[in-house]
Amino acid sequence: MLPHIMLTNTTIRFKAWNNLKQDLGVAVGAIILFFIVSIAMSSLPFIGFLLQIFLTGALYVGYCFFFLKIARNEKAEIEDLFMAFKSKKIIIDSIITYLLSGLIITVIFIICIVIWAFAMFGGFEPIGSLIEMFNSYMNSLNQAGSEVYSYDYNYSIDPELASLSTSSLIFSFLFIVLLPCTIVGLGISQAYYLLADGKPKNGLEAITMSWGLMYTNKIKFLLLQLSFIGWIVLSIFTLFFGFLILAPYISTSYATFYDNLEIKNFK
Repeated sequence: MLPHIMLTNTTIRFKAWNNLKQDLGVAVGAIILFFIVSIAMSSLPFIGFLLQIFLTGALYVGYCFFFLKIARNEKAEIEDLFMAFKSKKIIIDSIITYLLSGLIITVIFIICIVIWAFAMFGGFEPIGSLIEMFNSYMNSLNQAGSEVYSYDYNYSIDPELASLSTSSLIFSFLFIVLLPCTIVGLGISQAYYLLADGKPKNGLEAITMSWGLMYTNKIKFLLLQLSFIGWIVLSIFTLFFGFLILAPYISTSYATFYDNLEIKNFK
């Protein structure tokens, strides 16, 4: 048997668009419905936060299932968005995946922030003075009348902060904080596709399997994501209406990327 060759990102996008064209109308409808349901859940008073925890993962599993069908040139239907709600097990697995993913990213972010703060400032006190200065400035803007202009722009800032340039702060933050978080995020990015495909036994295995799938493919997936930046900018200039086409195109491309990984590692 010949070894499986990973498709190029150009081929992935081309294949995704060809498959999407056949179900573009349904895909646009699915995108709109997905965002309506997501916004509705988050905006509900009192129970919105709980609904996000218990239902967001399941909804996203259905979202991945829908676009996997399109990526595989199968007939996708709106009801596919809610496929996870037909199985108690998938709902539980999606909740575990959602909570574990959030916990992992949060822990990594906090650790990296601590490392960044101590590497750049030797602790958190200099950052505190910067935050205090910013809050004082914002409060001055919210005051009425002539008091708006009474803010003291000579507010003293910690010497540690004053000695650092903006570029060094930004670069160090990107390298020490955002880069590790991005790597981890890419590593677990396929967990919901795996759940939608019925591969893992539980939510934890979905994350570990995703990490294995993405071990050597993080950069490739990142480049696929970055390749849509130009289209995103153009969609903004269309007053965001372009996203009605772009969003399903991106989602189908991501599903096609996963399906190529899946063939390589499981078939």
